[in-house]
Amino acid sequence: SFHAAQSFMFACVAIVGKKNNPLFLRSFNSSTDELKFHYIVHSALDVVSTRETAGAQEPFLGLLFPTEEFRVYGYLTNTRVKLLVVVQQSHNKDTEVKAFLERLHSAYIKAVSNPFHQMGEPIESQRFEMELSHLVALAS
Repeated sequence: SFHAAQSFMFACVAIVGKKNNPLFLRSFNSSTDELKFHYIVHSALDVVSTRETAGAQEPFLGLLFPTEEFRVYGYLTNTRVKLLVVVQQSHNKDTEVKAFLERLHSAYIKAVSNPFHQMGEPIESQRFEMELSHLVALAS
């Protein structure tokens, strides 16, 4: 069957706190080393702070930067938490990415509204993980 190597539109999803502290990072691309995604996300944060300083008017920051294989998009919540998504280079519909980031934002709000979640601490919710996997699979 054709489903031997699952290729998701979204290769990696990261959530970074307002002090650029990592809150969550999940790779959906088994052929890329997760460390590479950490590096890509770290690089994207510089672009986010530039846009933030410039006074970004809406949460969807759009394309932050492209690499050879991927495109990195950002979303800034009103609490200055950054949602970053690394997209396969072949997929580049901004509207789909924006819709995905809005759904990710809703899932994030649910996860951090849990009374057992410590604000500013990494997200370790299985429900959030399941919801995220579902969103990624739906988008692909």
